[in-house]
Formats: sequence, C-alpha cells, structure tokens
Amino acid sequence: MSLRSARWLLFLAIGLTAPLPMLGPFGAWVPPARYLLLTLATASVAVTEGAAGPVPGILALFGAHALVGFLLAGLLGWVVARFTRPLSPGARRLVVLGICGALLLGAVAFEVYRTPFGRAPTANLLGVLS
Repeated sequence: MSLRSARWLLFLAIGLTAPLPMLGPFGAWVPPARYLLLTLATASVAVTEGAAGPVPGILALFGAHALVGFLLAGLLGWVVARFTRPLSPGARRLVVLGICGALLLGAVAFEVYRTPFGRAPTANLLGVLS
C-alpha cells in the first residue's frame, strides 16, 4: 500500500468514526460524517424553504463542524501514515487496515457517541448515521 492510499484510507475511517465535540450547549460527540449529513439536510431545507430565521446560522454551525472535523481527520491520517513510512508496503497495508478495522468495529460495537439530536442520548455508529 502506498503512503497516499494509507493517508486516504485513514482519513475516511477517521472521518467516519472519530467522535468530535460540538460547540455550544449541545454536548454532542459525533463523527464528522454526522456533521456533514446535518449540513446537507440543513442546506436542503434552506434551498426548498428559504434561508430565513435561524437556518443560515445552523447551516454555518454544521458546515464549520464538518469542515474542521474532516481537516482534523486528514491531519491525523497524514500523521499516522507518516509513522508507517519505514514499513514495507505489505506491512503498511496490514497496519492501516488493522487501524481502520478497529475504528469501525469499535464504533459499531460500542456506544461511543453522545447525540442531542437523536432518539437516545448515546449511540453507536449505526445509530448516529441513521
């Protein structure tokens, strides 16, 4: 596996699973992918219903959280990929796939997220992205 492939795979896995805090009184810890979904849902409301009242602020809040979350995921993916640089491509592939698999398995198996906008206060990855 090349360093570029390792970086992108780690970026996607971290962006899908890493719990990041939400600013404000919400107390949420959800992955950047959730913020991206909320941004897209709010943007569709703004397009169909109009961007009046609190909609632009909510759109900016979710968009900023998604952007910062994915930037952090990219930075963390780059750092981890750099640590695997001395490894052979085969060993790098095993390490990167092991990290990605552990992240996804942990996110699905355990309730690591706190969601103020969901049905339950805690959830796993399937509950957060559904």
